[in-house]
Amino acid sequence: MVTAKQILDAQFPYLKEDFTIQQALDWMNENRVNELPVLVNDHFKGLVSENQLLDIEDIEPFIMPVLAEWSIRPDDHFFTMIHKLAEFQSSIAVVLDDEGRYLGCVTREDLLDAVSAMTVAHVDGGILLMEMHPRDYTLQQIVRIIEENNAKVMTLFSYQNERGLMEICIKVDNKDINAIVQSLERFNYRIRATFQHKDSNIDLMDRYDTLMRFLDED
Repeated sequence: MVTAKQILDAQFPYLKEDFTIQQALDWMNENRVNELPVLVNDHFKGLVSENQLLDIEDIEPFIMPVLAEWSIRPDDHFFTMIHKLAEFQSSIAVVLDDEGRYLGCVTREDLLDAVSAMTVAHVDGGILLMEMHPRDYTLQQIVRIIEENNAKVMTLFSYQNERGLMEICIKVDNKDINAIVQSLERFNYRIRATFQHKDSNIDLMDRYDTLMRFLDED
């Protein structure tokens, strides 16, 4: 399982106490994030957001807005990072060691790359998107049906959608998945979509945003 220390960016830019609003907004734009960490004497003080800075009038002296002080640990795993980003509706998570020292940041883009690696998106194969009631979800049976059709499950992830149904995305090592689909449908599994061509892919960012939204509602 991917942990924060494996994907954190130790060179991610941070703001010092005397930062200017324009400097902060420019760095956010350059790094495609909505927040930046603020460090004072190398100690993490919190995250400042783009919306906070845009709301500040251009007056002197500059008054530091209230900073979001949450962070994650190096050993926090993939799902903890997703939960934290969803909970605080943030584009980055600051990583601090056990002594509270700043180590770097994990961004939503970093997590998207991790999702891509975990779902072996670079490997050819077929993709099935299934939908079912949670009580009907039996992983053992689904895998057995796939393997009986001369294919192997490369990766699988699932979550509950807004209608309370399970959405299961499965990637197999065979691009021709017609026989698999027919077998699953004989067992009354509903197949919402399939992707069988090399250049076909599920929009991972959309799936990632959906996952974060539902985790945030828990």
